[in-house]
Amino acid sequence: MNKIITKTVLIACFLAIKMLAGDALLAQTVWLDQLNLSNVTQGYGSPGVNRSVDGKRLTIAGKTFERGVGSHSVSSLIVLLEGKVKSFSALTGIDDEVNGNDPAAEFELYADGKKIWTSGLMKFGDAAKPCNVNLDGVKKLELVVTDGGNGNNFDHVDWVDTKFETRGANSLKTYSPVPTEPYILTPKASDKPKITGAKVFGVRPGSPFQFLVTATGIRPMKFTAKGLPKGLKINSKTGLIIGKLSQAGTYSVALSAQNSKGVAKREFRIVCGDRISLTPPMGWNSWNCFANEVSADKVKRAANALVKSGLINHGWTYVNVDDFWENHRDSKDSTLRGKFRDEEGYIIPNVRFGDMKSLADYVHKLGLKIGLYSSPGPWTCGGCAGSYGYEKQDAESYAKWGFDYLKYDWCSYGNVINGLPGNNANKISSISYNGGNEINTQPRI
Repeated sequence: MNKIITKTVLIACFLAIKMLAGDALLAQTVWLDQLNLSNVTQGYGSPGVNRSVDGKRLTIAGKTFERGVGSHSVSSLIVLLEGKVKSFSALTGIDDEVNGNDPAAEFELYADGKKIWTSGLMKFGDAAKPCNVNLDGVKKLELVVTDGGNGNNFDHVDWVDTKFETRGANSLKTYSPVPTEPYILTPKASDKPKITGAKVFGVRPGSPFQFLVTATGIRPMKFTAKGLPKGLKINSKTGLIIGKLSQAGTYSVALSAQNSKGVAKREFRIVCGDRISLTPPMGWNSWNCFANEVSADKVKRAANALVKSGLINHGWTYVNVDDFWENHRDSKDSTLRGKFRDEEGYIIPNVRFGDMKSLADYVHKLGLKIGLYSSPGPWTCGGCAGSYGYEKQDAESYAKWGFDYLKYDWCSYGNVINGLPGNNANKISSISYNGGNEINTQPRI
């Protein structure tokens, strides 16, 4: 009897050891930096694999880490676990590369839609905070970083030493809730003419006037503008009105667009005086598309796309160049390095842009307007040359080149105002100025 019991116990122990050994053999470690990170959504830039969002080594509170992912709040990544993951571990914190600013962020984990862990509010200089959670039975895990309640400026955040302990899975899929297939929701425009765009336009006396009468419908199309004041003329084939007005006043103009299918008419008002930017400008900006990779060639291609796609006929009028047309203070990219200014203090574009007047002329010939970017501070938000101390020369340069619009970003200017803390500089809206014609304010992320 004792022999039978002993034998049964031995068999049970053997099976238990075998199961444990098998489970150990099946166990795999999958690192966050090995996953497909193209599905990360974040407030600025692209996720860095074993690098910060600015491409530097991952460093939190003076400690450097070899593995991890650098991001920028607000960010999210959904990982499909399908019940194959036992646990998740990571260290979280704000990267040291934003020293001198006041970022704040909070790291969170959501398992199948339920919050299971939070780092609490983290600020610059805080030691990396450990995270260890059990994920038995979890189908989907979302890694989230919020802005910490003070906006997301300079929230360069790191998930370091981040790994999943799995039950045999040697890889995990990520998921994006954002549709990746291109789609168009706008109904197809009629073949008959329909005049689009602004119904009123403001300009200062003596400033260059450019307004494109935009219309949908099949081409060719003939444009007319009855009642144009002296100094302005319209191109009947393109609808482009150009010239200058010397006298202040309000002028009513009767616009028409005619093709083989019919004719469209609209009343148009020109206000010449101090009231400008009477309608919001509508167009394309380079930042969220190209960021620090922008170039003159890419801007030209974007302008061509507005024309080729027909967006120009719906009233899209601007192509705006954001940051990184200037030379940078410390970039390792040779195309961003060079003299900031010439001997007289006039700003020098980087080699990606070169002849800025040629670029503006190219866009204008398409019937579009073109905008530029700068900061009243010594540096732009991206670390390129700003306008501080050279405001007059820069205004002269933009006018000489023929740019219509200026996005003036507050970054770094707060640091030069007596009594204004530098961390508040990033909370103030930027001012945009259009070659003497339009002024607009807009926030900067």
